[in-house]
Amino acid sequence: GVIPLADMLQWSNYLLISIFLIAVTLAAPLRWAISRTSIWSGWYVTAALTLTMLVLLPVYSERASYLGGNTIGLRESRQGLAEEAEEFSALLEKLKQLPPGRVYAGQKLPSSRRHWSDNYYVGYLRPYALLQAEGLDMMGHVYHSYSLNSDLLIDFDERRRDHYNLYNARYVVAPESVKFPEFVIPLQQFGRHRLYEVDTTGYFDLAGTDMTFVGGKRDLYPAASSWLDSDLPATKQFPVVTFGDAPQGLERPLPLSEAVDAISEVKAVAGPSRGTVISEEVGGNYFAADVNVERDSMLLLKDTYHPNWRATVDGVKTDTVMLMPSFVGVPLTPGKHQVRIEYRPRRLRMILLGLGLLTLPMIWIVEKKGAAIASRFAPGASVRLSGAFRWPKSPGGRLSRRYRRRR
Repeated sequence: GVIPLADMLQWSNYLLISIFLIAVTLAAPLRWAISRTSIWSGWYVTAALTLTMLVLLPVYSERASYLGGNTIGLRESRQGLAEEAEEFSALLEKLKQLPPGRVYAGQKLPSSRRHWSDNYYVGYLRPYALLQAEGLDMMGHVYHSYSLNSDLLIDFDERRRDHYNLYNARYVVAPESVKFPEFVIPLQQFGRHRLYEVDTTGYFDLAGTDMTFVGGKRDLYPAASSWLDSDLPATKQFPVVTFGDAPQGLERPLPLSEAVDAISEVKAVAGPSRGTVISEEVGGNYFAADVNVERDSMLLLKDTYHPNWRATVDGVKTDTVMLMPSFVGVPLTPGKHQVRIEYRPRRLRMILLGLGLLTLPMIWIVEKKGAAIASRFAPGASVRLSGAFRWPKSPGGRLSRRYRRRR
């Protein structure tokens, strides 16, 4: 690309750098014109400004059209929300009263793949965007790609019950005209919006791990997509995934780059019951569960894996692992256990946050009391500095200058 290391930048950073480079380029003719000292300098500046305006004219035109479209969209969205305010408010209130679970209200797929939510709007707004803005835990379209799971969401299959359970997509909101499989059970009607429910195990589940893959992040999506398309999610077989070098103690880890072929050769077998999740609790930064385990298993938390997830089993700190597609796993032995998985930021982040909070009052103090602080320390410092950096005088310095003046 034009910008070095552009493939390593996120799109927002790449855009900011591009805008900066464009601004520098547009400023070059104006800087050149201002530096001229001839009688034509005024014409040079005028010509540079005219050239800049001509170059930016398409930009101004596009922005004006964009803002005009936004104005129309906002007006129609307000009208649509006003017309369906009673029904949508009742739907929202019902979802907040139901037991915890993610809500699926469609998603934005590539243009080559048609979906019923393509034409599902309230005014100019998507219902999944409105529900997400109200703080509901949504499954489907995301507005970023920071999560390891975000790229895989487009492979969600509405016809497969195990996919709903995998993501704990417990509730579905869709137009009444959409047809779903029998396991998606209608719950209540709200105007033209219909609320459905799917039986899931919640945010936790008990799973097996018969495979381990080691590799890089670039190889994760093909591997996870192949796994999601197989029968392994239905039989609750979740391979362990490790980035970088293989940890000590792992037996026969496979390269993540070869996961597509390896997964296709695995025969999906459910096996005996692994136990049950008795109860679960969902907090602001933690999940907790009481489980009864019948054989060695992994307790699966259906949330994106990160090293900052800290787990305790019966009060004892326990290491977590990443399970396919990129969820949190905690190893458990047979028996009843109380498990708590809490997200704790690293100390460096807390230190930086503390320094940032201290900086704000320091800026205020310097702005308000800066003159007084400077006057208290400056005089003594200036005296010491003036003495330290005083140049030695030559005895004939003044006579020499006077002599030169007479000549």
